Amino acid sequence: MIVSNHSALIPETPTIDPAEARWAANELAGLIAQLDPDSPVSMVLRQARREVASLAQSAPPVVVGPFRVAA
Repeated sequence: MIVSNHSALIPETPTIDPAEARWAANELAGLIAQLDPDSPVSMVLRQARREVASLAQSAPPVVVGPFRVAA
């Protein structure tokens, strides 16, 4: 088969929605709160929460009325 459109073979770059990243970070925080702070699962979830929260912080701030809210 001959492919004439080579860009069709390149996968699209996924985008991160800051609202979804904040939601995921909050859900992970809820799970972490239910676990023993010293458990291995808690340590893994804390690292995942930090990673997801950093994705939400990389988005530009949103202006809400006279206030500027970090995304």
